[in-house]
Amino acid sequence: MDDQVISQTDVIQHEAGQIVDGSGRATGIADFARQLERLRDERGWSKADLAKRSELDPSSITRFEQGSRNPDRETVLQLSAAMALPLAERDTLLAAAGYRSEIWDEPLLIEISHILADRQLPLAVREEVRSVLRMAIAYGRLKRIESR
Repeated sequence: MDDQVISQTDVIQHEAGQIVDGSGRATGIADFARQLERLRDERGWSKADLAKRSELDPSSITRFEQGSRNPDRETVLQLSAAMALPLAERDTLLAAAGYRSEIWDEPLLIEISHILADRQLPLAVREEVRSVLRMAIAYGRLKRIESR
C-alpha cells in the first residue's frame, strides 16, 4: 500500500502510451482502451452509440479505443455515466485511465494515509495502526456477510 495521498488530477504523462500517477504507478493507455472497448461491446453499442450517449464526438471514442488519446477525468466519468457503470467498474475504468476514485477524498482515509506516511511516528506505531485497520476491515467484512 502506498503511503502517500495524491490529488484527483495528480497524473503526469510519462512515455508514449503510459501515464504515471502520484504513486508512481505506470498505467498503460492501452488498459483504458481495452476496457472501454470491452464495456461498449458488452452493451452491444457502436462507437457512435457510445458517443451519442456520452455527448462526445465519435472520433474521440475511436481515439480512446485506439489508445492514441487518453481522456481527462471528467470524460471518463461521462463515459461511465453513459454506460451506467456500477461504482466498482467506474473506479476500474478511472484507474485504467490513470485517475483515482473520489472515495480517496474521504477525510478519514486522508487522515489514515497521513498517519501511515508520517515518518516521525515510530514504525511500531504505524504497524499498530495497520493492525487495527486490518481488524476493522475483517469486522466490516464479517458484518457484511452476516447481513446477507
